Parts: sequence; structure tokens; C-alpha cells
Amino acid sequence: MKLIFNADDFGMTKGAVYGTLDAYKNGVVRSTTMLANGYAFDLGVQIAKENPGLDIGVHLALTFGKPVLKDLKTLVDYEGKFYRNINELLQNAPNFSLEEVEREFTAQIEKIKAAGIAFTHFDVHHMLEPHIYEVEHRLAEKYGVSVRRALPEIGYERVTTTDLFMNDFYAEGVTMATIRKIVEQYKGTDKVIEIMTHPAFLDEKLLTISSYADIRMKEVTLLTSKELQNYLAQENVTLASFRDL
Repeated sequence: MKLIFNADDFGMTKGAVYGTLDAYKNGVVRSTTMLANGYAFDLGVQIAKENPGLDIGVHLALTFGKPVLKDLKTLVDYEGKFYRNINELLQNAPNFSLEEVEREFTAQIEKIKAAGIAFTHFDVHHMLEPHIYEVEHRLAEKYGVSVRRALPEIGYERVTTTDLFMNDFYAEGVTMATIRKIVEQYKGTDKVIEIMTHPAFLDEKLLTISSYADIRMKEVTLLTSKELQNYLAQENVTLASFRDL
């Protein structure tokens, strides 16, 4: 089996950039997805270029910060910011424009491309795929990249993806037991499995903007632990990235 430990939120804050870097250089993370509208976007670009072995994707956002475009009508609040979560978006704009979604996603992708980053995959912040996966897949085809297999109930014939996606490694699930359970179930198979992660060092900005903060440091600790790395080696698990798909 192959495991892709993908670190979401690259570029969200400095702590998210450096936490991902540590999980890559000293741990099991091989792929990450970058926020084009992150507060530490420029730092993320710099670190990505200094570490070409780190596989970069695009973390498409509709529920974080400000959009890249300035002319959106149905996706933003009165301050021009994205709504904080899908419930707020649906309450305020139940018929939000998928045309706006595609234009904004394209702007985010092009911003990362213009910064000189060669990306390999897409996923969506806050896992909004049930609402916009058709747009995401259309753009994945256009740019020739793979996507997160976030919705097992839909078809992925048009795009490249993993065999399985796991979001168990989150909150109370940030434990060795979570990883062991996945490995025990699929070891000895040829499955390629993505495990979603959110490693970060804590900084003031992250503590201010994210309700999922302290646990990110625990993720760094576990993802860089010798216990985890030795266990995966012992079970003949191959660490992979989206470049390998």
C-alpha cells in the first residue's frame, strides 16, 4: 500500500507553512495544498521553491479569508470576505453562482501558477466538494491535475485520484491508533490512500482565525515521530505523493 499524507492549509499563516515544512523534512508528509489567499502566501511560495521535493497542490477556498477576485456578488459578505463556513454561505446565498465559483477558483489557481509553482492536485478547503465538485473536476481536466477523492459516492472517471481518501486523522483522531487502523485494513494491497492532515506551529494569527489550532501542533509531533516512521517502515508502507499518481 501507498500512503499520501497531504497537509492542507499551506500558506494560511507562517505557522502553517513551517509546520508543514517540518512534517515534510523530518516526517511523513510528501504533499501539501496551498491557499492562494492565505496570510502567508508569499512565504509559502518561497518555501515551496526552496524544497522542490515537496509536492504542491491548490487548496481551493470559498470559506476562508478574502477572494482573489474583487467583483464577486454571491460568494461574499458585505465586507467582501468569504463566509466562514458552508452553512453561512447557504444561509446568505442559497443559490450562489457556480459561474462565480469557477472564476474565483481559476483566479486562485492562476495566482499560484503565476508565482512559479508547479502544482499537481486540487482539493477544497472545508471539504465543500458536495456543492462544487463539478467545477473542481472541470478545472482539474483543464489543468491536467488530480483531485482529492472526497466523495466516494460519485464517479471520478474524468479525473485522476487516489483509491481512497481518509479524513480520520483529525481532532480526536490525531493518534497512532488511527494510522494503525488504516494500515491494518489495507496493508498487503496495492491501494493508494490519501490521509488528510493539518500540521502547523502555533502563531498569533492562526490562534485568531482558526478554531482548529492547538491540535495542529500535536499533528506535527506525531507526523514527525520516529514511532510513526518506524511503524510504517516495518509494515512496508510506501510514502507517496500526488506526483506518483
